Amino acid sequence: MLENKEKKIKIDIGCGTNKIEGFVGIDLDPKTNPDIVASALDLPFETNSVDEVYSAHLGEHFDPTEAQQFFNEIYRVLKKDSKATIKVDKDWSKSRLMGKDPTHKYRYTEKEILKMLDKFSEKQVKDKIYFFKITSVRWTSSGRATRRSQPKLPILPNIINSYTIKL
Repeated sequence: MLENKEKKIKIDIGCGTNKIEGFVGIDLDPKTNPDIVASALDLPFETNSVDEVYSAHLGEHFDPTEAQQFFNEIYRVLKKDSKATIKVDKDWSKSRLMGKDPTHKYRYTEKEILKMLDKFSEKQVKDKIYFFKITSVRWTSSGRATRRSQPKLPILPNIINSYTIKL
């Protein structure tokens, strides 16, 4: 006898060109070829319908009002006892974070993010330092980045906060 298992809905919000395998990719930019073109601030899912949320390097692209709306949307769509993993780039300084990408709007502290996550019953925060090779970035008139590796430039550390939250 075959069991009728309900397929879990897992979404990768702001997936860009790096969608997580097994997740439905959601991005505002149709050029990144997401599964669904939609805003992270108005997710096209029913309330209490999503089993898991993942989002990396999107929070810093929102001002504080938008960021709160983003977290409210995650809270709205997540099923009870489901989890979300949100990675927010905070880098070593505000000027360095803002200088990396002209679409970055805000450098959040852990305290600011935790306040926005107040509705969630469980919250875990991990700082992660990772290393990246500096590349030459040129911004086109359409706001897209083109990158070229610079072999003589150093490899620099960066820091992100990873938030795992549950309803």
